[in-house]
Amino acid sequence: MSFFLTLTFIFLVFWRPQEWLVPALFGWPILDGIVYASLLGLLIEVDQGKYRMPRTPAVSLAAGLWIATILSHVPHTYFQGILNTIPETFKFCFFTVLLLVVIDRVSHIRTVVVVMVGSAVIMTVHALMQQRMGYGFAQSGPLMVFKINTGEWQARSQFFGIFGDPNDLGQFLAAMIPLCFAIYRRPNPMAFTISLVLAVFLFKGLLATHSRGGMVALAAAVATMVCLRLPTRWLPYAGGLALVGFLVACAFRGAGMLDMSAQERVVFWGLGNRAFKSNPVFGMGYGMFWQITSTSRAAHNAFVACYTEVGLVGYWFWFSLLQLGMIGAWRSRMALRRPRNAAQAYMRRLCGLTIASAAGFAAGGYFLSRAFIFPFFFLFGLLNAIPMIVQKMLPEEHPPLLDTRRDVYGAGTLSTLFSVLYVYVSILILNKVFYG
Repeated sequence: MSFFLTLTFIFLVFWRPQEWLVPALFGWPILDGIVYASLLGLLIEVDQGKYRMPRTPAVSLAAGLWIATILSHVPHTYFQGILNTIPETFKFCFFTVLLLVVIDRVSHIRTVVVVMVGSAVIMTVHALMQQRMGYGFAQSGPLMVFKINTGEWQARSQFFGIFGDPNDLGQFLAAMIPLCFAIYRRPNPMAFTISLVLAVFLFKGLLATHSRGGMVALAAAVATMVCLRLPTRWLPYAGGLALVGFLVACAFRGAGMLDMSAQERVVFWGLGNRAFKSNPVFGMGYGMFWQITSTSRAAHNAFVACYTEVGLVGYWFWFSLLQLGMIGAWRSRMALRRPRNAAQAYMRRLCGLTIASAAGFAAGGYFLSRAFIFPFFFLFGLLNAIPMIVQKMLPEEHPPLLDTRRDVYGAGTLSTLFSVLYVYVSILILNKVFYG
């Protein structure tokens, strides 16, 4: 029951049928009902022995993140903020843990991937309908934007709910393109051809959004897939070169971002960094980024939004979930270097594709999206479920793929601090380019 409810929740988050397919359900707290039903079902099935609480640091990180979001309001004595945050962030953290519990076998993780890719296909149909017919599902039209450079109106396809922004839709479609090649269990020419067709179809949907951030996400995902084909000893150098290259691009190409939207975002990021320096430990409070902009705008940078709102404490939990998942998927891929059966071969392929998908979504998150958004947490769940499944496939004498002290307290802390410094420096460079 818990796995079925999990798939139902993912289906409703992505497809949003209550907003276009069954309008009579619009406004009903369906997702909240599924959350409580899933919690009850999980407790029952754990008690019956059908599922076990996984032994992974990701569970503690998700729980700690929930507590950290609540604590972010405590120094400011904002009691209503605490009350609002408790149920809202609980859903993100709880479903991350739920995914870790129910994705305990190859068939389950593949089913989740199929549902996510299938959702992207539905979104792409809607996006292309808006471009060719002027409207999509429920007669919903695209977002019309006037381009100052060309003097023309541009139709940017959008979806519903959390994907009502073309940038959020583009980011998600870009992240799902690598996972198109994980929907088939056994590789064969027909399966690869179908996956390739789906990837091209999603790419057309991405183009329909006209999202620069979405293209950044796709470029990062493709670059990651290429890097994974390199010899292992080359990867650290490739990663370092990519990080340096991004800073160089900020310095020399940042001035090319001449439209007002891009410049506003850079200003907001700078204001976010200033607010972070005033509240570095617990942040300014979850969901309070709007206070530092005169127009109540979003940050449009998942990393800045996260460490500004919940401080280093909350950001450590959030970024560690991403970092731990990447490490676990990478080590799982290395452990399956020589797969002995079809299941191991599939998991090895899935490891690389999921890393590419998450890398693309994270790269797009630098320019788009929010830190607390379900697609990000679903990817957290997928990444951190992989090493638990792979560990069962390995011989009993094989050492654990993850070590809490080394990978969380050590690498997690260092990578968290480095990421804050890196984002901070990149924003300084962009502000310098724009305003001298």
